[in-house]
Amino acid sequence: MPNQHAADKEVLGFYIPRTLAQRVRKAARARRLTITAIIEEILTHATTQIELTPQDYRDIAAATESALHSQAAKRVGAARGRRSPKRKASD
Repeated sequence: MPNQHAADKEVLGFYIPRTLAQRVRKAARARRLTITAIIEEILTHATTQIELTPQDYRDIAAATESALHSQAAKRVGAARGRRSPKRKASD
C-alpha cells in the first residue's frame, strides 16, 4: 500500500514552538536529512541513558505484531476491492 510505514514504527505527535520548528527544519536542510531523521537522531541521543525492561520489549513486540496483522488485513481488503463503508448522513 502507498505510504505504508514499517510495522515497528509509530506516530508520535507533539506541539513545539514555531521558532523551534523552524530551527529543526533549517538544521535538517543544512544536514540534508529529513525532519524525521533529525528528530530521531536527537531523541536517540537524549534517551541513551534510558533502559528498557523486558516488559517494555514484550510490549513493543506485541504492538509490532498487531500492526503487522492490521497491515495484512488492509492488503487483503484492498486486493478484494473493498473499501471502508461510508457513513450515511443523519436525517
